[in-house]
Amino acid sequence: MRCEEIQEGFVEVLYDEYSGSPESADLREHLRTCAACRAELDELKQTRKSLGLWKDEPPLQSIAVAGRKPLVPAASGWGYLRYAAIAALAVISLLAIANTQVKWNKEGFSFSARLWPAPESGKDYYTKDEVRNLLKQALEDSESRTNETNYLMMQKVLDTVEQDRRMDLNLIRNTAARYQNKN
Repeated sequence: MRCEEIQEGFVEVLYDEYSGSPESADLREHLRTCAACRAELDELKQTRKSLGLWKDEPPLQSIAVAGRKPLVPAASGWGYLRYAAIAALAVISLLAIANTQVKWNKEGFSFSARLWPAPESGKDYYTKDEVRNLLKQALEDSESRTNETNYLMMQKVLDTVEQDRRMDLNLIRNTAARYQNKN
């Protein structure tokens, strides 16, 4: 077996999870004969052993610096600003609960709040006739686009045939002129 294939089985050896499979026997035999793979496995064992000895450090504690002033003094307006932010959050929450609608358009600014949502103004579904008319219009549009595409393709084919006909006619004229000049 190649070393790359053997190295995939190092986890079994590292955690002593040998199985009775033929691959395990091949792995042990390769490790017995290959110095490079043995060295690689020894390094992995050392790393595992080092990681097992690793201990977490206790979390850092805050350090008080003597003589340092806080960034925001307690007597400033920041305390009031904090309360204003909480009040604004409470007002916004109440407006959200009350189904508030705020609109600003060409006609101006409008504000409305309802405890229960407003009834829908208009239907949100199509009738059978409307569906039939929409499908009919879509089919007509599709058919007209298909016909237009077919017309353009046929026009291109006719132009190509006409161009080929002219080239053939010129070839025949040139060939006939050469034969007339020889006679």
